[in-house]
Amino acid sequence: MKCSIEKMPWGCFEGQQVSLWRLTNANGVELDITDFGGRLVKAIVPDRDGNFDNVTLGWNTLDEYVAEHGGTYYGALVGRYGNRIGKGRFTLEGKEYTLELNNEPGGIPCALHGGLRGFSLRMWKCVEEIKDDDRVGLALEISSPNGEGGYPGNVSVRVLLTLDNNNVWHIGWRAETDQATPLSFTDHAYWNLDGVEANTSVLDHQLFVNADFFTTYGTDMIPTGELRDVSGTPFDFRTTHAIRDNHDADYPDIAYGAGYDMNWVVRHTPGDELALAAILTSDKTGRQIEVWTTEPGMQIYDGYYLPVRNAGVALETQHFPDSPNKPMFPNTILRPGEVLYSTTEFRFKTV
Repeated sequence: MKCSIEKMPWGCFEGQQVSLWRLTNANGVELDITDFGGRLVKAIVPDRDGNFDNVTLGWNTLDEYVAEHGGTYYGALVGRYGNRIGKGRFTLEGKEYTLELNNEPGGIPCALHGGLRGFSLRMWKCVEEIKDDDRVGLALEISSPNGEGGYPGNVSVRVLLTLDNNNVWHIGWRAETDQATPLSFTDHAYWNLDGVEANTSVLDHQLFVNADFFTTYGTDMIPTGELRDVSGTPFDFRTTHAIRDNHDADYPDIAYGAGYDMNWVVRHTPGDELALAAILTSDKTGRQIEVWTTEPGMQIYDGYYLPVRNAGVALETQHFPDSPNKPMFPNTILRPGEVLYSTTEFRFKTV
């Protein structure tokens, strides 16, 4: 079996033809990706016995993605800024910017995932189809004009999405701007390694998180600026265990997020291009995902507010939430003449 890429019509959005690409590698692993929101619609991978199932949550039709107005962000490429910016405001070079408010944790409005019409609800342009002997994929591009969502600067973004014969889904971001602006991209796939059709809770999955600290927050789910040691908290996954083990622990950050909805500080080894961020495993099927990234953080959201509670878990590699307002956090400001690069890989395995 050879790698293949197939393009199919998938409806219309605001007068534009929407397409769906099916990427298939030599092992039969299949990823379906659409240019509406750059979304991963399906990920069909084998279990330990060679049985193939879809392991990512999503809708069956374009109309369903459009109708939800971004509520779940199923499978989407997220920008300009993944995660939350407190009160939808930040100051840059002496000027205060006001962003679109589209989320209200604790009853306190904030800007989430790029605002009311972020990258997840826009059309991306496919500029290249990739088909090599050992990989297939797409290059997608999007432009964000100055002022979109309240953000400064004209920003151009290119994302490389590939599937190779090692069963690795590679996501490579590249961005430039003509004005200083905060940027932090992520992808928002939800995983259930039992298979989506099994209708099981992801809380029974085993999770390892390569992090010694997390960015603790208050009732507004905005980081305080403290990097809290995971030791002795429900956020210590340095030894693999089930997500549900401490899911209902009596701990403020658990209560604020109704379970796990937190940014961990990924442990990076100097000199390594990619860091191991997490390993998610289904004991039931033997399916496993390793997450590797250049990003300093990873948001883990266990899907409490999904249409089917805890049906999937999102592993969102990213910069830290509210970084434009937290000078102690890694820098998210891109300036003219600079290029932002970011890479994340999801490596599908069986055990």
